[in-house]
Amino acid sequence: MWANTMQPWRMVRTVGTAAAANRRVMQLARRADGLTGQPGPAPRTRFNGPISGHRSLDGIMLDLNDVRAIRTLSPGCTINDVFLALVGGALRDYLMDKAELPAESLTAMCPIAVREEGERSTSGNSVAAMMVALRTDIADAATRLREVHDGTKAAKELANAIGTKAMTEMSGAIPAALASLAGRLAATLAIANERRSPPYNTVVTNVPGPQVPLYMDGARAVSIYGFGMIHDNMGLMNVVNSYCGRIAVSAASCRDMLPDPAFYAECLRRSFDQLRAAAATG
Repeated sequence: MWANTMQPWRMVRTVGTAAAANRRVMQLARRADGLTGQPGPAPRTRFNGPISGHRSLDGIMLDLNDVRAIRTLSPGCTINDVFLALVGGALRDYLMDKAELPAESLTAMCPIAVREEGERSTSGNSVAAMMVALRTDIADAATRLREVHDGTKAAKELANAIGTKAMTEMSGAIPAALASLAGRLAATLAIANERRSPPYNTVVTNVPGPQVPLYMDGARAVSIYGFGMIHDNMGLMNVVNSYCGRIAVSAASCRDMLPDPAFYAECLRRSFDQLRAAAATG
């Protein structure tokens, strides 16, 4: 708040940027296909509640070439799309086994880099959130991947309409303490009110790793797994991490929400096998 007081023109510029971004979003929405593919309200699942202090962890290892082959199922599909469809299939199987699969698709929050071209060499991170439907409502793996790709394409169009500068300036204008308090309050209210949709069900994040071997005191790192933070109202974090031509897909959760992480890892493997089989046949 003090920074905004000392730099009033910064706040004025931020408001102007936000207004311009709003006009671009409204123009996009008026197009016939403007915002199709955007996820609807996220359904409530076992992962959307208060977390405990206990954690469960597991993951699987994949070959990068297999992931690249799966991309051929949908023109323009990215590696990130493959992993979103993979997690969608795993969550579908896992929740079906618990007799808890909602009719509506689960939604994932995906952190995306929004650094502009002229900022590539600067330090620090510029990250925004992209919401994507995981299409857990679709049984066929190939169809799920195509629908996920349509969703990420629409989300990227929306992000481009808002603009990277608008996203970073608006977040930077909010005092850190106020943003933290608002986040905790929103999570608490969403948990307390079961009729309120959570903002998203899980996080899926891709963290590119080194493609050359790493060593410590002469010992080579065999595999690298990534595990992220969970919080109240979002108790499942899926992290994708690449290293030397192999990719780890790992999950961190609350032990009360995911008491059987090995079974979830099995669901991840089965979902990947379905995507790989679909790519092989077609």
